[in-house]
Amino acid sequence: MQDLSNSSRAPVREIRELSDQLISQIAAGEVIERPASVLKELVENAIDAGATKIEVRLDAGGVKRLTVTDNGRGMPKDQLPLALKRHATSKIRNLDELEHVLSLGFRGEALASIASVSALTLTSRTVDADYAYSIHEGVVDVAAGAVGTRVEVEDLFFKTPARRKFLKSEATEAAHCKTALERIAISHPNIEFRMIHNGKPVMVLPIEESRARVNRILPSEFAQAQREVYAETGVARVFGWVGLPTAGRSRTDAQYCYVNGRYVRDKLLAHAIKAAYADVLHNQLQPMYCLFLDIDPVKVDVNVHPTKSELRFRDSQWVHQFVMHAVQNALAPAIATRQSEEVEKSVDIAQAPKTFTPTYVSQGSLDMRAPTSTSATGHSFGLQATKASTYEPSHLSRYLNFYQTKSPQHDNKMIPDTVKAIREGESFSGAQDHENLSYPLGRALGQVGGIFILAENEHGLILVDMHAAHERVVYEKLKRQADEQKLAIQQLLIPLVFRATAEDIATFEEHQSLLLQLGLELECASPTHLRLRAVPAVLSGDINKTGEALVVETLADIRKFGESSALQEKRNEILATMACHSAVRAHRYLSLEEMNALLRQMEQTERADQCNHGRPTWVQLTMGDLDKLFMRGQ
Repeated sequence: MQDLSNSSRAPVREIRELSDQLISQIAAGEVIERPASVLKELVENAIDAGATKIEVRLDAGGVKRLTVTDNGRGMPKDQLPLALKRHATSKIRNLDELEHVLSLGFRGEALASIASVSALTLTSRTVDADYAYSIHEGVVDVAAGAVGTRVEVEDLFFKTPARRKFLKSEATEAAHCKTALERIAISHPNIEFRMIHNGKPVMVLPIEESRARVNRILPSEFAQAQREVYAETGVARVFGWVGLPTAGRSRTDAQYCYVNGRYVRDKLLAHAIKAAYADVLHNQLQPMYCLFLDIDPVKVDVNVHPTKSELRFRDSQWVHQFVMHAVQNALAPAIATRQSEEVEKSVDIAQAPKTFTPTYVSQGSLDMRAPTSTSATGHSFGLQATKASTYEPSHLSRYLNFYQTKSPQHDNKMIPDTVKAIREGESFSGAQDHENLSYPLGRALGQVGGIFILAENEHGLILVDMHAAHERVVYEKLKRQADEQKLAIQQLLIPLVFRATAEDIATFEEHQSLLLQLGLELECASPTHLRLRAVPAVLSGDINKTGEALVVETLADIRKFGESSALQEKRNEILATMACHSAVRAHRYLSLEEMNALLRQMEQTERADQCNHGRPTWVQLTMGDLDKLFMRGQ
């Protein structure tokens, strides 16, 4: 077997300067990985040149030929040789401009790197030039061409054959190119993009509004299940759209994040967005989103990696909190609030003279105390129902079988007052049908299997998982109560001592005040050990088993993101368990008043669309859906 030790493969040589060609080929290894990398660099240059129309042509997945044509400003004849030199650029002149850079390109490496590993021809013409000029292998000549620039890259990596062995199939490379162009196109809806592969159009994106561009590129279900995000401060703003938790996916291929118009893959931003979906995303599902962060260029360093897809924020903790809370606020609105906002928007668009203002019945709160005795109707779930609004029974006779209550007093019997009202045509509970139907979740009709509440609103039928819905209502109330109260700290009778790394100890020494705010009282027991003296009271139960892991996880989060959500997640797990045990159980039958009380509370509760585990709490069956089920009109 060949000896691969350093002594056998590293002969002693004197230090010499590398040639410019070899330097460019080394740099190309960082910047140019495949045809998609070439496409990204060339298209970004076209955007920086002010292009409004960009066409990409691929042959054999971009390996044989890749051409990018734009209608931008173009380059004069004398600057063509400079454009292919390393570290030659028009984007920046000094360090101050580097710190304030807003252009997509600025390093001056891309064209030189591409030219070093391929046969590159650059053709350009300015608006005041009579002819276009091209450069190939250092020779400048007159060429035919419209105003703008055309870059043709042939035989990618033919100068470095070893790199070609790492390329995938033609179809795979073409797919990567399409993905790269989509990522750029999303943040530039004011530019027309076209991609042609082997002579066939594979993508045509006209100039359009930002939302239309996003919905065109992201999966089709995103357009039907999204919330708008917007938050702004003096130095930054975040805007865009996030998918509803029910539209989660198993993959992360529908996640787009942009900083100052540049597509990035940043762990801090990804963590902030994922944290905003806590308690509403089921299991290991991934959210869909397209978010844009505009921030003062001084507050962010984009010169971290040659591909410029990674960056570093000056105040990472602030950015993390800013983005997380913006997404949380977009996902949190209660059903009633959300419907009112949607109606107001539609009214503004239609310039209607009136706005929709639903009138809600005042409901009692959920009693979180343990059940004591059975009520008059045989229930003890804390659903304190007030007298519901009345409605006429004109359309209810077909639903007699739903109005049943199983209780010690009325087992398998109809509610007498309800039956009488239906049969005698008398009104009950005090308002008209349309007033009850105007509620977002409508009026309760009855229960199905002791598990689901069947309700009717203006759009059709609604099914509610009563345990899941009540669980969310109770959970949000517990969280609100916990947040409003001062954090209770529990001193440990026997402090917990555990081994810690040098990084953990350094993080503790730097962020002691933050750790105290989180309820963790730590001290150095030795150069290699930490001592835990106090924790939040709600977490003290099994701290001897989980304390070390909790502290280590918290310190790691602070080190990465400038803050930690580990403690809050642990607290919420306990509150979620409490809510689950306090919520109304399946196969328990509620009265109509109790059902309506739960519906009204859901309408006023944040995140009521999902239970604590991320499962949906209710679904809407529109009249159109019902017509399809019964083939009406077909």
